[in-house]
Amino acid sequence: MKDILKQVAVTSFENTGIFREQYVSQIESWLDRPEIIIIKGIRRSGKTTILQQIASRSKQKSVYINFDDYMFLQNLGVALLDAVLELFPKQDYYFFDEIQKVPGFEKWLRTHYDIKTHKKFIVSGSNISLFAPSLGTVLTGRNITFEVFPFDYAEAKDYATFEDYLLYGGFPEVILEKDAAKKRLLLLQYFNDILLRDIFERYPIVATQQFKALAQYIISNTGLKISANKLAKELGINSRSAENYLSYLIDAYLIFEVPFFSYSAKTKYASGRASKYYALDNGLAFALSAKINKGHLCESLVAQKLRRSKKDSLYYWFGKHEVDFVSDNLAYNVVSSTAIPEREVRGLQEIKGSKKHIQNIVLLSLSSLPDYLGVENTSIEEFLQKDIG
Repeated sequence: MKDILKQVAVTSFENTGIFREQYVSQIESWLDRPEIIIIKGIRRSGKTTILQQIASRSKQKSVYINFDDYMFLQNLGVALLDAVLELFPKQDYYFFDEIQKVPGFEKWLRTHYDIKTHKKFIVSGSNISLFAPSLGTVLTGRNITFEVFPFDYAEAKDYATFEDYLLYGGFPEVILEKDAAKKRLLLLQYFNDILLRDIFERYPIVATQQFKALAQYIISNTGLKISANKLAKELGINSRSAENYLSYLIDAYLIFEVPFFSYSAKTKYASGRASKYYALDNGLAFALSAKINKGHLCESLVAQKLRRSKKDSLYYWFGKHEVDFVSDNLAYNVVSSTAIPEREVRGLQEIKGSKKHIQNIVLLSLSSLPDYLGVENTSIEEFLQKDIG
């Protein structure tokens, strides 16, 4: 086991890749505290690069290990983690990539945190529910968690046009690849890798081809409004399985949910108020689609921007007219046409009149236009570069 560790472990670091300041600076500010740092995000979003950038900038002795390495297949267990400490006892920082591959890692980390070994653990994984269901509270109060996403537009604009970003999204390697055919192949490979390594290896799915077809359908129709019951009927499966399938896609960061807004928790999930589901990255939606729907892709970019900043406060709403997004005290409608349909304005006016907490309503369109019927108008490209807190 130690011979394998010697081959896989990295102890010398270079600051490679595009520097992701917004993540590196945030994470670095927690290095002098005792909490275990947890970094989560979709596979291929740049987590490994960020870990190595942090290690390269630190004056502390560090070791980096990727537990997704095939050489560990026969040795995945807490004994492997013990071997790391035995082999590298003088390191101050331990960077453990894809830690979810090691069964029981949660209790192991808690033990070393509680006995105050004065070792700093920075761990990463590609699932929202990084911990096993039965161990979800093991590290409560002992960790600080960061989510890493593909490049947002503010990061990508130095390497891609808005049109390219709209279609191909923000995965770092896709952004840097100039050939359109290769971009698409990379994205298709990411999709298949995530299904295999973050879903099929993690969950007991027998009908893998059926699940893959479901995943492709939802991602390619980004912004799809559908309930688990309706999905179950279309697939010929029970509603519990449909709910599980959706949760697996969310857990692997392939999609995210935008529920209906209501002050009543019961109303949010009532019949007729199904959630909407968006691809986490436009490149996946584009690569899996038979045709381009620019309107859906524009709306999806805005949803992704809000998801990054407002994870626990993102909804949609409808009365007589629909509102694409409700976040905190703001309501947004996204327009991809050159002319603004009146219904988009009416929806915003309706929600402001019926929901007292809505203080501002915003139209997001492809070009900067004058405010329309008293509604603020901002270009999508400008909005994507804003810090919305």
